[in-house]
Amino acid sequence: MNNSMKKGFRKSLATGGVVLSLCGTALVGVQAAVMIQHPSIVKADQVAPSSTNITVHKMMYDTKDAKFFEQNKIKNDGTDKSKELPDQITHYNPNTMGKVEFTLYDITDVVNEKFNDGKGLTGWTTSAADQQAMNGRVKYISESIQKSFNNAFDATHGVDPAKLTQEMSKNEYLAKAQKVATKAINSSGDVTFENVKAYDASKPQKYHYYAAVETKTPRGFVTPPSEPIIFVNPYTNPDGTGFLSTTHLYPKNKTQKLNFDLTKYVLWNADKEGGKKVPLAGAKFQLYRGEPGKGEKVGGVLTTDSKGKVTATNLIMGKYYFVEEPSEVAGDEADDQARAAISPIAKNDVRNKLTFEIGEDGIDPTKLQGSLVNYGPTNEEKKLTNGIGPNQSLHRGDFAHFNSKTVIPQNIMGSAWQIDATGTKSMTEPYHTFFTHDEPDDPKELKDVPAERHLVIKTPDGKVLEEGKDYQILNGSDSRWYVNYIVKGLSEADAKTLQDAANSHDNKKIEAAVKGLTTGSVSDLVAAQAGKKLTYDYDEVLTDDTPLDKRIVNNITLGWNDGSGYKEIHRHDDTVTYGVNFVKESSGFMGWGIAKQKLEGAQFAVQDLKTGKWFNGFKENGKKGEKDIDWVDNYSDVKAGILTSDKEGKFALQGFSEGDYKLREVKAPKGYQLMNETVNFKIGPHTNDQTLSNPIEIKNDEKTSMPFTGSQGLLQLGGILVAVVVVGGGTYIYVSQKKKKADK
Repeated sequence: MNNSMKKGFRKSLATGGVVLSLCGTALVGVQAAVMIQHPSIVKADQVAPSSTNITVHKMMYDTKDAKFFEQNKIKNDGTDKSKELPDQITHYNPNTMGKVEFTLYDITDVVNEKFNDGKGLTGWTTSAADQQAMNGRVKYISESIQKSFNNAFDATHGVDPAKLTQEMSKNEYLAKAQKVATKAINSSGDVTFENVKAYDASKPQKYHYYAAVETKTPRGFVTPPSEPIIFVNPYTNPDGTGFLSTTHLYPKNKTQKLNFDLTKYVLWNADKEGGKKVPLAGAKFQLYRGEPGKGEKVGGVLTTDSKGKVTATNLIMGKYYFVEEPSEVAGDEADDQARAAISPIAKNDVRNKLTFEIGEDGIDPTKLQGSLVNYGPTNEEKKLTNGIGPNQSLHRGDFAHFNSKTVIPQNIMGSAWQIDATGTKSMTEPYHTFFTHDEPDDPKELKDVPAERHLVIKTPDGKVLEEGKDYQILNGSDSRWYVNYIVKGLSEADAKTLQDAANSHDNKKIEAAVKGLTTGSVSDLVAAQAGKKLTYDYDEVLTDDTPLDKRIVNNITLGWNDGSGYKEIHRHDDTVTYGVNFVKESSGFMGWGIAKQKLEGAQFAVQDLKTGKWFNGFKENGKKGEKDIDWVDNYSDVKAGILTSDKEGKFALQGFSEGDYKLREVKAPKGYQLMNETVNFKIGPHTNDQTLSNPIEIKNDEKTSMPFTGSQGLLQLGGILVAVVVVGGGTYIYVSQKKKKADK
């Protein structure tokens, strides 16, 4: 190249200004203007390279720095500028922000077809007007391609890949262009296209024109894709002394990390919030990155706001899942009635369903949201309904009538969640385990008699559940019996397991069967009671060996598995029975209690003052298999219920409920007056123990001899004259006589 050519060449670079902008379109090359300015130059040897390499350095900056780059546009000259970039910009990282691909289009023929004046993009002089015209063409091409991008992009959803492909196929410059290659950037954010055509004598301006287009952009991370770069190849070095063997291009994007919104709801039982689903404030979540049960924590614990929402921020590529942590509003304890139950799909194990993934293609940001429903806790209540008094006492042999209430969980047919990122809106499987079992602490004191159980289970609106359709009874041993609600859709294997267990009457086998079901659900009628209470009414029997003053406990256990493991809660209620002890004795000398005697053979009838009925003993009840109490209307009808004092004057009542009673003597001991009044007494806590050592005394007066006729006045006078003697010595004589009678 001669000096005048070199001089003109350098001048063209200086005046034409070959410019690359990281902020927009790249305008390159006015080298061909030299040939136009010097038409007398004879063609010589080829100096420009026939091919070069094109390296695209994908850069990124945070959206918060957008204003900085608007005010500080970065220009380059095709050389490697990676060491000169400002701190606000970094190499794009596909490992965290998603996969990016560039397609290099050779648009030479399309440009020359569109602009058929023979100038293309380089056939211009160095005049300001020509430079402006050339820049206008480059801008027009760039804007045309950018418009296709804009048609496939919006700030809310990001780039729609399918729509972008469609738009590119219709673009006036790309549709007929020759696609050189499509390549993904490497982990450093770079991609190189090798041996790209450069100087070409067959082309009108002897150059190739290219568009470097970002044709694969991860959704969400990039806002928007980088602008296309239009450039000429080969490219003159900044000194104007030669050509670049590798041209460096620096497209850049505004990027953002992603956020995920999770909304927490609670569906309380019918007795709270009307059984409606409402946002739950105060719930706590921890985000993990990785596989459920094995992930690493991302950030700190998040707490739902008043709208039930938490937002996980600064998300990059990866697999994620949320775990709900115990909080003041939600817990995992089986018997926690104050808090909602943590969902089985929100725990840190393989069953977790609150998963989402941001892959190399990115994701529509609007999909990064989900919801989770927690449920009001299940519960069990148990109450003895026919007990007497504050301690709920009963008689031996009585039915103990219990009323139990079982809350059917709101999620009995499955727990709901929704993850828009995966398009999942689903329910877990229904409960495969849901049952109760009832048993006394000691079957020798309180027992179950299946034929006399009288079980009725009702819905809140009075519908009666059907055995065999809505529930199954399994009778075990030692008065334990089960109500199994998993009766619909059982597999043959599970159905057989249940039947075999029922036939065995073995508590362990029954327990294993109802806990181990893997199929089935509750009946439609029971499912319809979600969040409501089923009411049980049934009877158990106090035995005739029931001890006195001891709490006789009956238990009910509610067991379930919502998919996160077996849980159970226990409730109980109790009854008690009482007794009282009496002693029959004479009233003593002159009724003063002096030298009183224990009296054998006195007979009494007992009346319950509350009911007015008379006790007629405990009689065998074949259905119950125990003796139960018999009551009659009149004391004269009392036969088996007669209480007779023994030789120590003792008699007792045992196995009675708390209350007020009346004792009526129906036969006096020989030689004694029949009591002319009844005796009221109480039975209740500890009356048996208290009266064992200090029995209630029931006194009889001794019969007196009637005086002879006409002796009344004498007796009265004698009584007056000898009163002192009687008082002083009578006691001795009375005791001596009683002793002689007792010795006979």
